Amino acid sequence: MMVINSMGWKRERSRRGNADGTCEVARRATGAVAAVLLGVWLCAGLGATAAAAESVITPARPLAQAMATKNHDPFPLVTADSTGEVRFALTEFSDGLAHFYTFMAKGLPVEFFVIWTPDNVIRTALDACDVCYRAKLGYRQDGEFVVCNNCGNRFPMDRIDTVNGGCNPTPLAARIESGELVISAADLTAGLPYFP
Repeated sequence: MMVINSMGWKRERSRRGNADGTCEVARRATGAVAAVLLGVWLCAGLGATAAAAESVITPARPLAQAMATKNHDPFPLVTADSTGEVRFALTEFSDGLAHFYTFMAKGLPVEFFVIWTPDNVIRTALDACDVCYRAKLGYRQDGEFVVCNNCGNRFPMDRIDTVNGGCNPTPLAARIESGELVISAADLTAGLPYFP
């Protein structure tokens, strides 16, 4: 017997019976349904756990509409408060991963990253350096290193914001105050020349 599926393709339906009297098509369908239900159940449980963890660690922020560097998805957009400072809860960085952000200065994007390194220091830097900034490719994290996406130079995370010049990520001043990381909007705006 010919059957047309949802794609409009014709195929022959199997009518082979089994020794126990069941049809092969029914057996396959039952197995597929069970696999789908198991997948949905697992994803729902893991998704709820991931969503709960994410909501605790990362506050909802809109994505930037403009990017200073290329070849990545837009970074979360951060804004200054009424005192001219950008503030983050320290718990946002407890995962030890580099977190990239965009700040709009004079209508232009300035990108930077924050990382809580294994030596228990929160480090901040512009997503650019003195040498490769014109390529507009920024950095990425690779384990315990930050890597320039243009030249491939690798920098140990504990050097971020302590070494300046060359291809090192450009340090960005920050301070910790009342359980928050605080970065001055003026310091971010001063980074505009790195994002022409």
